[in-house]
Amino acid sequence: MSSHRTITSALKCISALALASVFAVGFSTAALAADGGMGPGMDGKMENNPNMMNMHHILTQTQAEALKTGDAMSMTCASCKSVMVQTVTNDQSHVKMMTVGQKMTCPGCSGIVEVVATGKGQGKDAEVKHVCTKCGEDAMFCTATKPGSKLPPDTLKNLHPSP
Repeated sequence: MSSHRTITSALKCISALALASVFAVGFSTAALAADGGMGPGMDGKMENNPNMMNMHHILTQTQAEALKTGDAMSMTCASCKSVMVQTVTNDQSHVKMMTVGQKMTCPGCSGIVEVVATGKGQGKDAEVKHVCTKCGEDAMFCTATKPGSKLPPDTLKNLHPSP
């Protein structure tokens, strides 16, 4: 039971980080809009902002395995409005979010989320979806930074500054 509490605590921490990042992005977007969208060193395009983490939809285990240490991957539940973000490490634990048969707990509704194949592709190239016992089949999706792009410097540090 202690392992379950540890996993639950870790997921709550990750959820808090994700929520904080969503608020940080929202506030920075509002600030950019207030000054006409032109921050220091920007050409008005959000994708050129060095402080912005761009993430793209991923569908397969192969795409998750292509990520490098320091990249980021997220799972979002549109129904619960919750986001889990994981920094990619050498242990490759992030790949579990895209491995058929893996199960995890949704931090928003506490439903059990299972990774299932959609029938498109085979093996590690099979497209997957995430089915939640409470939110259903089409509520969740995964995104990731481009392989090798890494998180912007001090992203996580800035979310929780040292006292």
